[in-house]
Amino acid sequence: MVHTTFSSSDMPNSDVIAKLNPQKSLESHIKDCFSIFERFKKHREWNVKKLAAKTSIDGDRLLEGAFYCVAYHDHGKATVPFQSKLKGEKNNKSSHSLDSLPFIESQVMNDPLYKPVPELQLETLVVASHHSRLHPLKFQYWQDKMPPQYNVNYLNHMEDSICDTYSDIFDAEKPAMIFPKLDEPNYNVINHQFSKFKYFDDMVIRDIFSFLKSAMHYCDWWGSGGHFEKKFNIENIKNPLESATLERAQNRDSKRGISPRQEIKWHEFQKKACSVKGDVFLRAPTGSGKTEASLFWAQNNLDNHRLLYLLPTMTTTNKMRDRLADIFSSDNVALVHGTSRFLLYGECLTENDNSYNYKMNEMSAFFYPITTTTVDQLLFSLFHSSQWETRNDALQNSLIILDEVHAYDPYTLGLIIEAMKMAGPKSRFCVMSATLPDIIKETIEEKSRRKFSFVPDEEFDKRAKLTIKIKDELIDDCINQVVSSFLEGKKVLVIVNTVGKSIDTYNSIIEILEETRAIGNLGKINDRVTLFNSRFILNHRKKKEYLLENLQDGGFIAITTQIVEVSLDIDFDELHTEAAPLDSLIQRFGRVNRNRQEGIICPAYIYQVKSQRPYGDMQVIKSSIALLDGAGKQPNEATLRGLVNELYGEEYLTKIEEGLKKARKLVANAIDQRRYVCTGKLFDDDVSAYTRESDYPTATCIPVEYQEKVENLNPLDRVGYHVRVPKWMYDNNRNEDNGEIRYLYLHYDNSIGVTDKSPFLEN
Repeated sequence: MVHTTFSSSDMPNSDVIAKLNPQKSLESHIKDCFSIFERFKKHREWNVKKLAAKTSIDGDRLLEGAFYCVAYHDHGKATVPFQSKLKGEKNNKSSHSLDSLPFIESQVMNDPLYKPVPELQLETLVVASHHSRLHPLKFQYWQDKMPPQYNVNYLNHMEDSICDTYSDIFDAEKPAMIFPKLDEPNYNVINHQFSKFKYFDDMVIRDIFSFLKSAMHYCDWWGSGGHFEKKFNIENIKNPLESATLERAQNRDSKRGISPRQEIKWHEFQKKACSVKGDVFLRAPTGSGKTEASLFWAQNNLDNHRLLYLLPTMTTTNKMRDRLADIFSSDNVALVHGTSRFLLYGECLTENDNSYNYKMNEMSAFFYPITTTTVDQLLFSLFHSSQWETRNDALQNSLIILDEVHAYDPYTLGLIIEAMKMAGPKSRFCVMSATLPDIIKETIEEKSRRKFSFVPDEEFDKRAKLTIKIKDELIDDCINQVVSSFLEGKKVLVIVNTVGKSIDTYNSIIEILEETRAIGNLGKINDRVTLFNSRFILNHRKKKEYLLENLQDGGFIAITTQIVEVSLDIDFDELHTEAAPLDSLIQRFGRVNRNRQEGIICPAYIYQVKSQRPYGDMQVIKSSIALLDGAGKQPNEATLRGLVNELYGEEYLTKIEEGLKKARKLVANAIDQRRYVCTGKLFDDDVSAYTRESDYPTATCIPVEYQEKVENLNPLDRVGYHVRVPKWMYDNNRNEDNGEIRYLYLHYDNSIGVTDKSPFLEN
């Protein structure tokens, strides 16, 4: 029975609309959400049992709480203001999340999930935040406003429908929901809930809340999209992987001019990975098939799991997503990082496709069967930023591949270990690296409190691919040799440690080629010589990546920074590199003689440096060169690994422990300040939420010379003109009155990127 103080409006139930374009009734939407919930309940049966045991909550009550979130999350749409707004009435403000709260509160107030603080209603907080982040100032705009008119007929009808559905799903009678009195502002509901935050300090509440929030979003988003058969998890890895790997190998054979093979001969370490159950370390040289090995491991551990593939950079993530999408189809593989919305815009949005935002939300929530993402996106969840609830839920029941783990500083490694400790009992980790120092491997296993198997690739231990030549001079002295090798038809890779040095080196090579006209009939210089560093806008970076991975026949010179160490699948004939830490040098070695026949040896020249930038320790660089110098001219893979272990010994353990201590402290402070369930904006002043330790903070901006072009674009298309520069560079070359677009007042050159010159010069 509806309470007599209920402000009412009579309207046919079918006319209560959930959304327009296409139009859908609210009743139909809720029923569609229930259809998804039934699938979700079956899919998460095992996880619910484990979470219930961990939190001392009855499993049925946990699922019941998720059901209530789904049932009542849109009751606030059955109001006169919301329906008027949907139909185009201007200045008719409403908040359907806020106006849904009295109903979810009335349903759960007498049976709390979180017993230590009975008045705290986690389901109410989920409904309050199902369209925006939860924070203590939420809905302040509405604090003095009385409730709107509700459609009584619809709400009575829906309560009957909710009771029937509950009986079907839970095979029991639904506990009664007493319709609320609406004689005070709805804001009082959420304000009362926030007042209870100071009474608890239990970490398990994070997992309860994130589970409820994830259930809510699965049902709401998939119900809205009509995705009744969409997959929660990856089901088959081995068959599509074998087919795609064979096709890739056949294409490579054809390019080499040999007869395409008819089957794949898997390496021994890949076969071993197939048999491992549980967490695993995989160590194998660059280009030896670690990705395939990790996917075979995933196949052997599949049990209603999602797959998260975590990488250190956006470039590596883009390439891996392309590769996995070719194997498993783009419908099953998400891409998540700072510019992924831009990169997927054309793929996910067409003239006949209005579901772009739903797809982007699902990807960002880690809802796809496979998600390729930078490690940062998962680590942000530790600080309660960037959809932490759904990402924490993924952390509880996923197969997680951590590639290139050597690339992280001790602090980031500490965060990764914290994530492993917070992961659920069903989650499994595969940690991979070409150079996995024993000290890192042992620390991860000890501090994460997880038991790892170890699968090394010993097949190539005696393989030597390079002749290493350590030079006494600086890389400036290599220019003539680079040009000479290029004119002989070789593909030459030059890697330097800073952007400024890469530009200087590029200019010197171009100057020699132009002065001597040495390029002759080989075509335009820009088709044969390219510079690749972080100071190019995204559109140009994409073109350069494609160029480097699809080199034409004949000579070519690429001058790059360490941006290519763990990113592109490139294969050069000759390497010239500045000195760097040994693990970085080994990654650089992997960009040369990558896919050649056995027995081919290519030269790698290493030059001295005057500064340790961008690396923090000059002694590590000097020690690396000394170790290499004593290893002979053609060290094999086993020798190089041994050198890495020698470099990163007990002294490095101290740095890892310091990084882990710092990571633990910042994560604990962030979770406490967020009161275990709130979500903050990334980099709020009250939380030091960052995932990399760097002495060189950067800023994202747009070169001002593109101003006329980008101001006519939507914000998403503008991303193609974004460039990251050192923060000091942006601060010294900005205009305080830019408005929403941050322009960089420096000249941008298509060949060398951001320069130190004034803007509006001729390119």
